[in-house]
Amino acid sequence: MEPFELQGSGLTLNQLRPADAPDVARYCADPIFEEFMATPWPYTLADAESFITEYAPQAWANGSEWTWAIRREADGPVLGVISIRLPSGMLGYWLGEPHRGQKIMSACVDLVTEAAFARTNVEAVLWEARVGNIGSRRTIERSGFTDTGEAIGTILGRDGGPVLSWTARLDRPTAGAVSV
Repeated sequence: MEPFELQGSGLTLNQLRPADAPDVARYCADPIFEEFMATPWPYTLADAESFITEYAPQAWANGSEWTWAIRREADGPVLGVISIRLPSGMLGYWLGEPHRGQKIMSACVDLVTEAAFARTNVEAVLWEARVGNIGSRRTIERSGFTDTGEAIGTILGRDGGPVLSWTARLDRPTAGAVSV
């Protein structure tokens, strides 16, 4: 699949660029990533470069995951990353520390879920986060996801082991549904 751009709420979701690697590496070295994310730890510039130049483009090409950089302007600095895995519909995201608490991610979640429903046949967009990740949970709640409880997550921990996760879903809107 060819990557595509999304825009809305004063944000642009577009492709990661090699020049983003230092910011991605700096953001992903935040201790909150060690606690809540399955990213490599410690996270290095080489990890960021590999993610940007290998993983994300290959996932777009084979249709397994759509990954976007989050920016205020199309040519601006990266604020974070959001992606959706296909065909499962599993959503993943993070923001760099200086950009948290501004409801940026809620707007991005809305853009990505709309695109997923418009461009795929997924019946629901799914979310999971390690129990305790309050910021991620608040984002999902603002975007209208339904809490589906706690379960062993489908995304394994950094050590390859199971992770107790909060889970939620946003079902595909039904034809003729009216938003209020």
